[in-house]
Amino acid sequence: MKGLSPLMATVMLIAFTLAVAALVGSWFTSLTKTETDVIESGAKEQINCSAGLLDIVEVVCKNSTEQLKIAIQNMGTIGLYDFSIVAKINNTFYTNSTVGPNSTTQLKPGQQYVLVYACNSTYCPGGAEVRTIRVSPGNCPQAWAEQDVKVTCAP
Repeated sequence: MKGLSPLMATVMLIAFTLAVAALVGSWFTSLTKTETDVIESGAKEQINCSAGLLDIVEVVCKNSTEQLKIAIQNMGTIGLYDFSIVAKINNTFYTNSTVGPNSTTQLKPGQQYVLVYACNSTYCPGGAEVRTIRVSPGNCPQAWAEQDVKVTCAP
């Protein structure tokens, strides 16, 4: 019974080590590229969204139409869309998400739009007081606008 020569064992060990190193190196390179792309994409979005600026122009509450209307204006330099609204009505917070312009019908810089919050008599009875409105665009959540208001829902 013959054994493996020490020279042959060393060559095989080195070949095995190089093969494993090539596999791990390939995997690590792929992982690094993927993570770099994700971080780069997020950084670009952050930079683009820094040009987003939203203003709440007017708030109107009418119980007869069961609607809370919030007029907004895009004061920034990028399009905004998929808005969510948080309204403080009679000291209770209510949320409505993804209203208004969407990714194909963006609120362009300088444009105004009226967001309509379905506000039935349970949430906005006649005489209810709207105290705070916060509007956030879905594509740039950090471009939100919040305003303290004192609007009474008309019957």
